Amino acid sequence: MIRSIFTVITTIGGLIQVIVLCLINFFLLGYKEKRKEKFLLALFLAGSSTVLFFYIGILGVFIPILLLMLFNYRFTRKVMNSVFPPLFALMVLVLSDHLSFLVDIYLYNVTVEQMETKLPFFILHMISYLLFSACFTLGTIFIIKKIRHKVVLTKKYGTFLLVLLSLTIIFLYVNILVSEQAGFSREVVQLNSYIFVLYFLIFITIGLILLSSIIKELQWKNRQDEYKQLRTYSENLEEMYGELRKFKHDYINILSTMSEYIRKNDMEQLEKYFNDKVLPTGQDIKKDYYKLGDLKNIKILEIKGVLVSKLVKAQDSGVDVNFEAVDPVEEFAMDPMLLSRCLGIILDNAIEETQEHDNSIINIAFVKREKSTMIVVLNTIGGEVPTLYKIYEQGYSTKGSNRGLGLSNLKEITSKTENVTLETKVEGRIFFQEIEIFHEGETA
Repeated sequence: MIRSIFTVITTIGGLIQVIVLCLINFFLLGYKEKRKEKFLLALFLAGSSTVLFFYIGILGVFIPILLLMLFNYRFTRKVMNSVFPPLFALMVLVLSDHLSFLVDIYLYNVTVEQMETKLPFFILHMISYLLFSACFTLGTIFIIKKIRHKVVLTKKYGTFLLVLLSLTIIFLYVNILVSEQAGFSREVVQLNSYIFVLYFLIFITIGLILLSSIIKELQWKNRQDEYKQLRTYSENLEEMYGELRKFKHDYINILSTMSEYIRKNDMEQLEKYFNDKVLPTGQDIKKDYYKLGDLKNIKILEIKGVLVSKLVKAQDSGVDVNFEAVDPVEEFAMDPMLLSRCLGIILDNAIEETQEHDNSIINIAFVKREKSTMIVVLNTIGGEVPTLYKIYEQGYSTKGSNRGLGLSNLKEITSKTENVTLETKVEGRIFFQEIEIFHEGETA
């Protein structure tokens, strides 16, 4: 009888744990589509893992872990995003299970044997287990949402975090296997729980140190980028100022030459001189000023810096660039670094497209409205017209494979920012990207 109850409780517990494992993985993944596939996968993994448990023991949990990694990679196409959620979910499950054992011991004075053979104690254990799992998961998601757009996890730090998490899982399960050989007595489970909690605190401490290092490195990189962009801006202003000084120096000579034609009443030569010598010089100066002149109305240094660097890059590529900002823009209700990333992605894509064909154009406009500020970037299309519903998919590009990650990042940033909207459209051979940033207190 006791054996039958133990089998039923073990089966139910295994089913619940694998389902919770899948749920935590899906929540951390943040991929909201394919709900039916997720539901069916969770049911399949729960059923198969429960069967595997009776044949290979607790190591059977690694089969659903591997399948979840493959499932994640199918949608993200990123190794880090595919591997991290299942491993972290597994760590959360182990820690929640042992914390629940501590609750059983100190709050209900229940032994491991009683929990495994008496349904009421098992239910109390699972309630604690689910509560701990939910708290860890929601807390992690909250932190990720707060830092995901401010912190870029480089390959170096991502690899370090993945190795640390893998070593943690190995440590936990080696400890569990050793404890299984010794017998899961109250004292053994209690000691394991203390060790796991201590190890988790060390893991969190290392994670915070890692996060601090990433933030410092990112701040240093941002300062370097700002310096580089502002230096480019200054160099272009100096070049423009030099052109104006040169024109001013030649101004007297130009007037003297024109006055001589006028004195002789030689209108034909005067017209030829004006068209061949004077007009082209004025047009060149006007053209350069038009490209950079309205930047004086952009008062945010981070935004001005990225605009200057991209405008110059486009000019050097032979692209006809027009920039317009009639009214001064002094602030946005959006993190300047996030907006800089968005503009950088849009302009990089526009430059990449236009520099490959002749007579290409990029137009940029900052338009202030009553409730928002609109940023419009349009560029000509020389090659294949992009498919609008596909352009924000990770990996999609009209330029070939291993491209197209920028626009998916752009979509992710704007969709996570409540007062920002992104609209994309194609009219003929013109590609439009419009970012609208609503003022504080206004809604999209």
